[in-house]
Amino acid sequence: MYRNGREYPAGERRFTRWMTEVRNPEPLNQMTNATASTIPPTRPSAEPVPAARSARRSRGMRSGVPRPATGQLRLRPTRRGRGFVVGVVDAAGPDTNGFAPRDRVAWRDRGEELGELLLIGQDDVLGVPGWISDEQVVSYLAPGLVARALVRTRPVLRGAQVRIESTDPVVAEMTAAWVRSLGARVDAAAPVAILDRPQARREGLGSHGRLAQAAVEVFQAIRAGVFDDVELIPGRPANLAA
Repeated sequence: MYRNGREYPAGERRFTRWMTEVRNPEPLNQMTNATASTIPPTRPSAEPVPAARSARRSRGMRSGVPRPATGQLRLRPTRRGRGFVVGVVDAAGPDTNGFAPRDRVAWRDRGEELGELLLIGQDDVLGVPGWISDEQVVSYLAPGLVARALVRTRPVLRGAQVRIESTDPVVAEMTAAWVRSLGARVDAAAPVAILDRPQARREGLGSHGRLAQAAVEVFQAIRAGVFDDVELIPGRPANLAA
């Protein structure tokens, strides 16, 4: 190529042609397929990526509570009273046998203020049947478990006379109701006594497996109307301290 009386090398001729194309580009609709194929594809907007991650995080962590780990349940408490909290399973971690989201459950009340969600190991949770109300759980479960443990300390025969000794009036009332459901009579002067002792409570409510079986029997007694004469309590909202 000659310019101003000089011959330019081939590389410089290509550079000059490229500069001319840049200054005078062809219209987009006149570009050849070969030219279009050399244009790198446009990268998608990065905005949806953080949004997707945020959505995944929101599903995995709700109200600051992470997804449950192995053997854990994420629970939504609804009502508390008389030593127990009742609520609903929000999410179940791996290897949580027998529990699924929306199952109703109950667990011992430790007295602290409860958040919207909390994590608890499945071994500390009891399943609650769908036909029992939250008010029945908080009213009857804890004293019913004690009453069951006390009744099992000695045989209760149909027609027998039994007296109940307990410093807890609700436990005494529910134990008496259980005794009457077995065909016995409650008499304050009876020679046979069912005594509310710490050892009897420990033996009846020791392991989780034993507690779970005891809870089943209490729920069955509730369904059979054994405690219908024992006053229900409304309980308290779960977000209030015990």
